[in-house]
Amino acid sequence: MTRVERRTAARLPARLAMEITVGGGLARTESLNVSANGVYFASIAFIPLLTKLRITLELPEDEGNPSRVTCDGVVVRSEPEAETPGERDYQVACYFTDMSDRDRERLESYILRHVPF
Repeated sequence: MTRVERRTAARLPARLAMEITVGGGLARTESLNVSANGVYFASIAFIPLLTKLRITLELPEDEGNPSRVTCDGVVVRSEPEAETPGERDYQVACYFTDMSDRDRERLESYILRHVPF
């Protein structure tokens, strides 16, 4: 069976510093890849499907000053799929549900500057 690609935005492998707010708690991590529609990141804790998150990504700028992009998102995939005792290496996919036009433009611009065509 052939897998159908459903992504509609360019995806960039990128290790970007991130802050995640979930359930009133704040965690710091880094992305594994990012697109204008979502982010895939590493987590030391299991985050269940459909969990709502507040995400802040640090985009490196050419002048050396980091640029922060903040949005809301929802977890659409977690690997492993269930909380596993002793596991501290989860990969989480999050779909962006709400982002300001300005932040979306900044994120898209960053991705387009770095995606090889």
